[in-house]
Amino acid sequence: MRKIGKVLSICLLIIMLTNTMVFGEININQGISAALLGDLETGEILYKYNIDEQLAIASVSKLMTYLVMMDAVTNGEVSLDDDVIISGHAAATEGSKFGLLSGETVKLSLLIKGMLVVSGNDCATAIAEHVGKTEDNFITMMNEKASELGLLSASFINPHGLPINDEETGQNHMSVSDLYKLSKHILTKYPELLEVTKLKELVIPERNFSKAATNPALGVVEGVDGLKTGYTDKAGICLISTMPVTGKGQDFRLIGIIMGSQTHDDRLSKTKELLEYGKNNFTYNKLTDKTQAIDQVYISNSKDGKVDIYPAADYNKLIKNDDILSTKISYNDTVKAPLKQGDKVGTISIFVNDEEIGQVDAIVNKTIEKANILIRIFRFLGNLFG
Repeated sequence: MRKIGKVLSICLLIIMLTNTMVFGEININQGISAALLGDLETGEILYKYNIDEQLAIASVSKLMTYLVMMDAVTNGEVSLDDDVIISGHAAATEGSKFGLLSGETVKLSLLIKGMLVVSGNDCATAIAEHVGKTEDNFITMMNEKASELGLLSASFINPHGLPINDEETGQNHMSVSDLYKLSKHILTKYPELLEVTKLKELVIPERNFSKAATNPALGVVEGVDGLKTGYTDKAGICLISTMPVTGKGQDFRLIGIIMGSQTHDDRLSKTKELLEYGKNNFTYNKLTDKTQAIDQVYISNSKDGKVDIYPAADYNKLIKNDDILSTKISYNDTVKAPLKQGDKVGTISIFVNDEEIGQVDAIVNKTIEKANILIRIFRFLGNLFG
C-alpha cells in the first residue's frame, strides 16, 4: 500500500478568532457552591467547580418532575390535554404558587407552564398526583428514573424541591455533574420544553393571572431560552440556564449551572459571565466527517489501485479558539484487497495541542475488489522498470 495525492496524515488546523471579544479564563467560584458550563451535543464540560458534591437543589427538582411526566405522556399513560382535578393537598402546597384551587379542573399542559415558568409548587404536586396516582408513588418514579439514567447522586423526597426541614434528609439532592446529565437528557429527548421555558411571563386572562418568569436571564442574557431556577436557604439561589450559539458556521447549545449563590444579582452576573465565556471563546468543529475522504492510498493488488479512505464516524468537539488541532492516520501493517465496505484499514488519531483526545477508525466506504492476475503483472512490471 502506498499513499498518494494530498496526504492528510498530519493536518494542522489553527483556529483563529475574529471579530469577537475574548474573555480569556474566568473564575466565578467565589460565593457559590458549584458551577458548570457544558455543551449539549458533545457533553463536553468547558468550566467546572465542585461539580461532584451532592447538593440541595430546591426547585431545580422540577426538571425531573417534567421528565417523568413527559415519559408518561410518551408512553400513552397520560395526555397533555388531560383535565386534572386539583386536590386539596396540591392546592395547599406551600412555597411559590400558581394559585390552584381545591376541586378545580386544569389542563395538564397549563400545569406544566405553571410549574416551569413561575415555579409553582402546587402545579408540581398536582402533576405528581395525576401521573403517579399518588404523590408518594410519583416520588418513587422520580428516584427510579434517576437510577435508570445513572444519576447516582440524586435523591428525591418530593416533586417540587421545597424542603421538609433544615436537615439533609429534608431536601432533594443532586450533584451538578448529574444536573448537567439530566438537563442534557431532557433537552435532547424533549426539546419542546424550550417553548415553555423561554416565556418571560405567564399570562392567563381567564384566571386573572399574570406573573413574570422566575428565570432572570430571559431577555437579559442574549439568546437564553431556559431552563430552571431554584431557591431555598439550604440550596441558595440557583439557576440552570441554556442558550443556542449560532451564526458564522456555529450551531451548538450551551448549558450553564450556578448553584448556591448568595444574591440574585450575583447569580445573574455569574450566569452571564459563564455563558458569554462559552459563546466567545469556543468554536464547534467537525474534526472528522464520515462523508468526506480524509486520505487516498494505493493498494497494489486492488482493481482500482487508488482507494479513498474515510473516517468511520463524525467526531465533533468544542475547541477553544487558540487551540491547535491535528490529525494523524496510522495504517494497518498489511492492507490488501479484497475489502468489504466498512472494513477498517487504520486509525485516525485526533490531537489538541499535541494531546490525543480521541480516535476514529479509518475505513473504505465501498467494496474494494482484487485485481486480476494480468493487472497485477503489469503493475509489478511498471513498478520494476518505472
